[in-house]
Amino acid sequence: MHGVLKVRTSEEKAKAQRLKELEKIESYNKLVKSFEELREKQNGRYDEISLSVSKLVLIENPEFYTIWNYRRLAILQFTETKENSELQVIYQNEMKFLEECIQRFTKSYWIWFHRQWIALRMDNCDWEREMKLCTKLLNFDLRNFHCWGHRRFILKHSNIKLEDELKYTTEKVEQNFSNYSAWHQRSSILPKIYKEPEQLLEKILEEFELVRNAVYTEPKDSSSWIYHKWLVATIKSIPNSNYIEVLKNELTQIYDLIELEPDCKWPIYTTLLLKIEIGGFEKQELLDIISQLIKLDPDHKNYYKSLETKI
Repeated sequence: MHGVLKVRTSEEKAKAQRLKELEKIESYNKLVKSFEELREKQNGRYDEISLSVSKLVLIENPEFYTIWNYRRLAILQFTETKENSELQVIYQNEMKFLEECIQRFTKSYWIWFHRQWIALRMDNCDWEREMKLCTKLLNFDLRNFHCWGHRRFILKHSNIKLEDELKYTTEKVEQNFSNYSAWHQRSSILPKIYKEPEQLLEKILEEFELVRNAVYTEPKDSSSWIYHKWLVATIKSIPNSNYIEVLKNELTQIYDLIELEPDCKWPIYTTLLLKIEIGGFEKQELLDIISQLIKLDPDHKNYYKSLETKI
């Protein structure tokens, strides 16, 4: 009828979507073909066109790692033919391109690897900007381990204070106790900040308080319990830490949690580890805990059975 808007059926929509996808695939295949023809023609000799053509492919498919290698070979060849000022411009442009890629593909290993490779070649990489980029992305996805890895890379190669990163991880774990990456980041930087045994011991005791809040809030989440396990191993390694008394106190605190969450495996599992570490408990008592864990978590039966060798 005239004047009546035609509404597409589901079949028509699916067909239109399929045609659109086929056009996109065809366009991508043409780009790849153009790149391969260029690479064959160049025969190991690179120029700016090398970067331009390979860029068109990577912005559609960043997992094409062969092309990232090609770009690095091109840039390495440029170091033999160009002035440093020209190279720095190339590096800056490469960082802009990579940021464009990251906005679309936040978890591509090859993008992050290439970004780090370029950053180390720059005379003055803007590390603060790199850190802000990671912070921005983590605000959208706190579990992006590529971002957390990049933050560690930045800390290693810059003068950014570890204390600032510790503060950042505090904010992140307090926002979400399930943030495993933030806990892991914390464990990687604490020993670097508190290098003296006395300082580290004092901080570890504070950390037990922090993680206690976490396990009481989210007792079924593994992240904070794994961090607790790291704290136990760390305090044990500190000379004259009187760690057995600390572990006994932790055991008492976790008993209280088990009363509230009797069917939660993590506090029960942690009491087993603490008792093995402290020593002096009856073997049957520990075997009973293992049996309880197997009932609560049968998928990990073999692991729990393996702990019997430590009793």
